[in-house]
Amino acid sequence: MNSDEAARFLNPVLEVEVGNRSVGRWVAQMGVTSDRRGRADTCVLTVADTSGELGRSIKRGEALTIGWGYAGEDLTEIFQGVAREVGIADPLVIRGIDYNVILNSRRITTTFEGETASGIVKALLAGTGLKLAIEECDLEIERLPMFNRTLREGLEVVKEIIRSSGGETYDNYIREGVFHWERANLQTPTTQNYQTGVNIINTDRTPEGLIQLETLVSPVRHSELVSIDGIRHYVVKVEYWWNSGGRTRLEGYPC
Repeated sequence: MNSDEAARFLNPVLEVEVGNRSVGRWVAQMGVTSDRRGRADTCVLTVADTSGELGRSIKRGEALTIGWGYAGEDLTEIFQGVAREVGIADPLVIRGIDYNVILNSRRITTTFEGETASGIVKALLAGTGLKLAIEECDLEIERLPMFNRTLREGLEVVKEIIRSSGGETYDNYIREGVFHWERANLQTPTTQNYQTGVNIINTDRTPEGLIQLETLVSPVRHSELVSIDGIRHYVVKVEYWWNSGGRTRLEGYPC
């Protein structure tokens, strides 16, 4: 690592906006969990609020975005959603959930007949206000009744039908206002390069056998390909922490 690279890592930046308020300078601790296999991204913020003004002004349901990176560079958005819980004490604890909250709160009662799996997914998401990036799946589902199911439950039903029919696993996630429904794409270029002795703090294995890598502030996100000591890995989960500086922990598998 040369002196310019080393200096870069000394200037991490955290940017947090709740509603129209920029509160990043008062954030003591931050944690974000983003999992391709999960049902929602979540975050927890601990914010200094000695006057109690923030706690009184921030409302449940307000937009919440978090970006991070290094001074002088474009920041990477690592969370976009809403405030789910807002504490009343100092330090103020704010818990957030991404826009999957839409899928968990809306319900549907209908019956699909003679529709493809991807066609049903598009119909489920119509009217949510989300942009759609749906990978086509031609599996035809003869009849699928849904009675008072959340959109999230409906998506899980379609996913299980595809899997039980011998198809590949389709995961879904929301990023920057776009709902993605897709299989893992292992042919894209790598977005980050991690090397032992350069920008890797620690490596381990999860109980499922995935590699677990810890590094400094990193713009990596799940569903991306990264290079770890020259070997391509597909990232399925990322955790971001902030406490007077940042750490990133990713999980992935070689491909």
